[in-house]
Amino acid sequence: MKPLATLTDDEFSQLVGRAVRELPDAPPALQKAAIALWPAAGPGAVLSALAAAVVAQIQAVLTFDSWTVPAVAAGMRSLRSPTRHLLFSAQGRDIDLRIVPEAGSFALAGQILGPDESGSVQLEGGGTPRSAVLDGLGEFRIEGIHRGTYVLTLQLGGDSIVLPSVEVGEPLA
Repeated sequence: MKPLATLTDDEFSQLVGRAVRELPDAPPALQKAAIALWPAAGPGAVLSALAAAVVAQIQAVLTFDSWTVPAVAAGMRSLRSPTRHLLFSAQGRDIDLRIVPEAGSFALAGQILGPDESGSVQLEGGGTPRSAVLDGLGEFRIEGIHRGTYVLTLQLGGDSIVLPSVEVGEPLA
């Protein structure tokens, strides 16, 4: 047999055809292992994966806070409601959040309005992290929350939406 470097194109083509016809395929496990050794798209693939991870984390923006609305009228109508209503926006989604006083603690009740059908909410701060699953209408409720500063993170589809820190309860100052 001649060395491969000295073969003509026709001779090389005949050898390839013979190898395809006569040599058995490698077992699927070995094929997968060999493919895994080859870099998918070079160093750019790592950067693309990192960029996708950064893009998937979305920062929500506070668009309404019922406790910051200035009092227009005097008297009873100017008193602040004990229930705080917050509205956040993040890439085609609106997050409606209510902080409701409840027997010495608070409850966080909310609804995500947008394209997502399912997801969950994680609440961090004040000790042990808490979570809730969204129902069919995108609603959630977390009870037994104490006064303090909390961060809500919504896991919706492939996105992770982080809300700005939320102060639960009247400020102590």
